[in-house]
Amino acid sequence: MKDPFGREITNLRVALTQRCNLDCFYCHREGECEASNTGLNTKEVKKIVEAASGLGMYKIKYSGGEPLLHPGIKEIIEFSSEHMDDVSLTTNGVFLYDEAESLREAGLDRVNVSFDTVNPETYREITGKRRLKEVKDGIKKAVETGLFPVKVNMLLMDGLNDDEVWNMIEWVSEIDAILQVIELTGNEEEIDNKFYQEHHVPLKGLASELERKAVRTEKRRMHGRKKYILEEPDVEVELVRTMHNSTFCDNCTRLRVTSNGELKPCLLRRDNHVDVEEEVEKDEGIKDKFIEAIERREPYWCERDERGR
Repeated sequence: MKDPFGREITNLRVALTQRCNLDCFYCHREGECEASNTGLNTKEVKKIVEAASGLGMYKIKYSGGEPLLHPGIKEIIEFSSEHMDDVSLTTNGVFLYDEAESLREAGLDRVNVSFDTVNPETYREITGKRRLKEVKDGIKKAVETGLFPVKVNMLLMDGLNDDEVWNMIEWVSEIDAILQVIELTGNEEEIDNKFYQEHHVPLKGLASELERKAVRTEKRRMHGRKKYILEEPDVEVELVRTMHNSTFCDNCTRLRVTSNGELKPCLLRRDNHVDVEEEVEKDEGIKDKFIEAIERREPYWCERDERGR
């Protein structure tokens, strides 16, 4: 199914819970405005998966909070693998060492791990915890287990980890993972606040450096992201640049489900969500709500609009 701008909706991202065992100061809670202990139960998730699959979506990614805190995560993944071609999740990696093998057996295809630094003190400053070694071991175990690809998501922040990119590239290359360097993003309201002013780092300079060092570059259809293939060290680095990026929005194929049962057409917007919780409870009308949410989709960043963005 396509949205009004002709973008095929193939991906569903589901926030299973807002619970998390870390306390990352930059967490945006998948676009949910208020912190809470909300979460979807296993039965609700299965209904959502069935509805999405019935509308032609074939990729699903689970997030949180921390999705591995959900008591039904393996059952959810197993069910999803029966209805979707691609099942993945984004995790902070703390539990990954113990769970990677059973997750793979349940049907998980790939994993993204939010991991911003290889420096123990910087990790503690960002997350509020001392779990760096556990996460590093978990990422390695995910690679060894056969989850592919294993992507390390590094959110770049000025004054915190912006001087660590090449250390991270070296480490990721050693364990045969892929590095995604992510630009700090936000909606128009958020990018005006003190936090974004202090920590936002444009990725243009890094892109130029990678361009010079790469043996070749590729472009993913998803968001038009550029991938840099290096030989020294042997690694793939992908840049996720969303700010004022019309290409990013033009190629978006994703719809989101929040942990409190809302369909969210765009991560950065707060005015066009569709509440599906009641329909999920009644087990009827779910597809209609999905269609309504898809019809509300529009690019957040575009070449020009009435606000001059």
